[in-house]
Amino acid sequence: MPQPPLPATAAGLLLALGCAVAAGIAVYRFLSDRPTARRSMQAIAAGGLTFQVIHVLEHVLQLSFWALSPTDKPWLSSWAAGTADGLQYFCSLLPAAREEASIGVEMLHLTGNVVFLGALTAWQVAMRSEKRTIRTLGIAEKVQLFHVIEHVVLVGSLIGFGKALGVSTAFGAVEGTALVALRVWFHFTINAVATTYALRAAKETWGAPKVIPPVTLVDLTAMPAADPRPRTVIVLPDEAEASLQER
Repeated sequence: MPQPPLPATAAGLLLALGCAVAAGIAVYRFLSDRPTARRSMQAIAAGGLTFQVIHVLEHVLQLSFWALSPTDKPWLSSWAAGTADGLQYFCSLLPAAREEASIGVEMLHLTGNVVFLGALTAWQVAMRSEKRTIRTLGIAEKVQLFHVIEHVVLVGSLIGFGKALGVSTAFGAVEGTALVALRVWFHFTINAVATTYALRAAKETWGAPKVIPPVTLVDLTAMPAADPRPRTVIVLPDEAEASLQER
């Protein structure tokens, strides 16, 4: 394969390097329980979440183009197609993947999703440093881990058998327009689910904390009472009283 234009080659190389860094963070997250570099990990998490939001918007547009023309190949934006060409070029240097025409697009999906998984694992490391557990973040991480495994299987089967086989392709059981529809809807849905939980985790992580009104102390010693002993009554705000009643 001839080398594509420099922007495409650079974009492919940059995404591949980002994937390698994200994979290293993911390995660290699962093999070590030591807290480290909280602010750096939070910055990586924020950057990866921003990347993923753009990624989801790409899938929204892809789904819209599919609705208008369901018999065409899945749509890619020019920047995504250029990055795929860059990855295709680097893959063509490897004998095992040299003849696979769609390896660039498959690698685009794999590397992009590894980047998001790396962001989620960096986020978990940052929360570990703060001794916090965010349920929605854990759900997003599990969904994205499954998503990455799916793309690893797709790439591996494409190189090994010449055909991408996975859940999103019904393991080769469907072809043509049915295959296009399945892939478009599957990847849109799984990206939307992971991103929704990640955004909810972001709100919990960086959102403004709920302010509970201060407790008011009322001194009743100056008030007439049958019992002359001084007493102090704690008047709880409505929110706190409702919380105590629930308990």
